[in-house]
Amino acid sequence: MQEFAIRLRSIALAITLITAVPHAAQALTLADLDAGGSFDAGPITFSDFEISLAGDLSADLSAYPVQPLADGFRLAGPLTVLLGEAGTLLLSYVVEAAAGVFVDGAALFAPLVAIDSGAAALVSESLLGPGGVPLGTLLALHLAGGNPAVHAASTGFAGTTRLEVVTVVALRSGLLAAAPHVDQRFSTVPEPLTVFLLAGGLIGLTFSGRRRAEVAPRGAIPGGRGGLPFRRRGRPLAGSRSPGSPAAQT
Repeated sequence: MQEFAIRLRSIALAITLITAVPHAAQALTLADLDAGGSFDAGPITFSDFEISLAGDLSADLSAYPVQPLADGFRLAGPLTVLLGEAGTLLLSYVVEAAAGVFVDGAALFAPLVAIDSGAAALVSESLLGPGGVPLGTLLALHLAGGNPAVHAASTGFAGTTRLEVVTVVALRSGLLAAAPHVDQRFSTVPEPLTVFLLAGGLIGLTFSGRRRAEVAPRGAIPGGRGGLPFRRRGRPLAGSRSPGSPAAQT
């Protein structure tokens, strides 16, 4: 039985290594973030992390790497339980958008694994706006022998510059349950005032160009100076006088 458990742990470790963050990219861990660390992903800043682990999950926060992505981050590490074990990770943090940008959506992806009767893997997220106003909920779930697994979820909401995210990773094993990694991403849009100012600038440039065209001298030929007529092939244009003409001499 002990040999069987060792084999299972080897399989779980292999799943984690294949799908998690490459070692060279492990610049951050949950230990760094729990100690007050923060990081940027595009126009978004992640900060104010609070982390707790319970049950049979490893309590070593430095074993959980965090990889910043272009629009969010990936959490990996030993999120695995075996042979009747169970464990929970609770993670909360604040998301803040840069000036001139709103966060208007979130997406979750977690390739969960649950093997044998009673095994379950779940990742749930609650999104809270200013004042704790609920913005949405995301859920990934795999129940062994149950309905087809749900590995991805997304939601949209009214744009905000700040929100709080509360994430729960809950694992209960029959034979094995794991969350090899959890990806959290956010979508952003320009602040409405920024869009208005940009549109106003474009309209102003268009109007200015039309005004310059309207005040050009009458009879001016493009490329001429001061609106004076050109001579073409030595012949004056209609309405002009040459220096040697009788009208010019009088």
